[in-house]
Amino acid sequence: MSIRIKLLCVLLTVGVSAVVGTGILAYKAGEKALTQTAMNQLTGIRRGKAFQIESYFRTIRSQLRILSQDPGTIEALQRLSAEFQKLDAPAPSNEHQEAVLQYYRTDHLPQLQRLVPPRASFDDYLPAGRAAYALQDAYIVKNPMIAGKRNAYDQAPGTPAYSAAHVRYHPSFRKIVEEFGFYDLFLVDTRTGQIVYTVQKEVDFATSLYSGPYRGTALAKAVKQARDAAGGNEVIVADFEMYEPSLGAPAAFLATVVRDATGPLGVLAVQLSPDDIDRVVTSERGWERDGLGKSGGSGVVGPDYLLRSNARSFLERPNQALDQMRARKVPEDVIRRIRAYNSTVLQQEVRLPSVVAALRGEEGTGIQTASSGRASLVSYMPLSIPGLKWTIASRIDLDEALEPVERLRRILVWWGLLSVAATAVIALILTRVICRPVARLVTAAQQVAANDFRVHVPVENRDELGVLSQTFNDTVDSIREKTETIQRQTRENERLLLNILPEVIADRLRDGETTIADSFSEATVLFADLVGFTELSGTRGPQELVAMLNNLFTRFDESAQRIGVEKIKTIGDAYMAVAGLPKPCPDHARRIVLLALEMLQNLEDFREQTGARLSLRIGINSGPVVAGVIGSTKFIYDLWGDTVNVASRMESHGVADRVQVTRAVYEQIKNEFPFEHRGEIEVKGKGAIETWLLSAPAAAETFSTR
Repeated sequence: MSIRIKLLCVLLTVGVSAVVGTGILAYKAGEKALTQTAMNQLTGIRRGKAFQIESYFRTIRSQLRILSQDPGTIEALQRLSAEFQKLDAPAPSNEHQEAVLQYYRTDHLPQLQRLVPPRASFDDYLPAGRAAYALQDAYIVKNPMIAGKRNAYDQAPGTPAYSAAHVRYHPSFRKIVEEFGFYDLFLVDTRTGQIVYTVQKEVDFATSLYSGPYRGTALAKAVKQARDAAGGNEVIVADFEMYEPSLGAPAAFLATVVRDATGPLGVLAVQLSPDDIDRVVTSERGWERDGLGKSGGSGVVGPDYLLRSNARSFLERPNQALDQMRARKVPEDVIRRIRAYNSTVLQQEVRLPSVVAALRGEEGTGIQTASSGRASLVSYMPLSIPGLKWTIASRIDLDEALEPVERLRRILVWWGLLSVAATAVIALILTRVICRPVARLVTAAQQVAANDFRVHVPVENRDELGVLSQTFNDTVDSIREKTETIQRQTRENERLLLNILPEVIADRLRDGETTIADSFSEATVLFADLVGFTELSGTRGPQELVAMLNNLFTRFDESAQRIGVEKIKTIGDAYMAVAGLPKPCPDHARRIVLLALEMLQNLEDFREQTGARLSLRIGINSGPVVAGVIGSTKFIYDLWGDTVNVASRMESHGVADRVQVTRAVYEQIKNEFPFEHRGEIEVKGKGAIETWLLSAPAAAETFSTR
């Protein structure tokens, strides 16, 4: 092969590699930027939806508080309760009872039991008392309006006294329900738990929430909590559940006490349907308008991992969505309820990593595989609604979000092909000029001169140039190996030096200083000693003992490095550290105390893991010290001075699992940490020294908040 062809091949290889490399880098950069943009957009959508939902519940709470204090509501509850009690008696009339029972048998229960598992007995569905049968007969059985429209019926002739009160207040409450978007509104007598009034007139009307058939429902729980709540104006929220009076449809409830000057009269409650949550979450089905494309959507999930809003796939293509559920082995009764209620609320489980994280209180973004099997971008967070533990997430298919990146890929491919063609033309022209292969050696020699020893000249022939190239390569390889050996040894020496000396001191030694001794006017010294280690050493083997000590002291070292404290040395089972040198810092006392707290915590964790009966005595003192390097072979960086001696005495005269400090330390950080005044202790060679102990429970609390 001629030299010209060889050069042409080299030039083409370099050109193609550059084009391919640039294209890959451009593609990756575009993909990353677009993914981040999509994530930011999803986060904005998700936060907007969360704010709307939280505002929706705040608004309803405010509306309920206002309604509960309205004179019209108070008057209505008083009068309707009074008329209800006048109408009530233990035994219902035969006429009313037979009509209601017939309605339950032939109308209500057949519809309900197609959707909800039946109760054990027919009697479990029935109300009690004369008023319940009379009012259900008048306002449900004999109501000329169909179910869902019964609220248009104002006056029932069968109960004239109650009907007169009903005609007076019902239109106002009906308008409130329509204007505020509630599904239903209830007035409950807290003495008996009887629902004395509802707007929709479903089968919960006139029943007792204390002893009646719906005493275990979310409505009953909300009413009881509102009744028992201190303060009287608290609004209780009950999460969505399948509500039998509404034929098992999902329902949530809010309730608050109604009071007059004499005290509580009853409870005002409202029933919510998922429709209002859907309107907020889907923006009236404006997903594409919101920037969620053709595949994206937002969803609200409760602590049971069930949806509190409808899935977009079901809203847009219900039959296809149900077929996909069947393919995922969703039970047929669940699919039947979804079709009957035209809703996936409380029916579809969403147990995805984003939901699990949001239920833990986390907020974030990421890529996950949806239940459909497609990869999605998702942004999630918990909702802040008192009484509810809901999460919200916005998502979009990864393929759709990155579709512009695919367009960029196609553009780069065409651009790359054109670039390769141009490179080939240029290479043909250049090879006519570059006719000597020695140019390779010249270029390679220049690279070696610039300390680039990775260069390698291809040896493709056995002619003189091939021999020269091989000799050149061998020489470069030898130089590179020796250089790498020297660099490796240098790095190892530096690592070993930094293991025994602070970096600043090591740098000074490398710069040629032979005697290093510094005086520091202010530093804080810590001594710690393991109590019980000697006894432990008599019961453990040497390898186990050293491993345990190494484990514990390694934790101390990691804490010291993270806090910014310099470890000086360990002597047997004792540990010495200092803050404020070799680099001075104004908060040296605080750092040492933080280290002491972490050491105690580390020891506690160590005890729980190993069962070792060890305690830690810690003493701290602040003041001037002298620091320097001693020795010429096995040298060490050490401290001297009265401050060091007193710190050691603080440890030796200390209390197990407590931190003892001198006044010099106490005065610096007394406003940051809680201390107990221990008083004066007698120290050999120093006399009486006033000391303080760090308050253990309060100190732990202080440390946990930092």
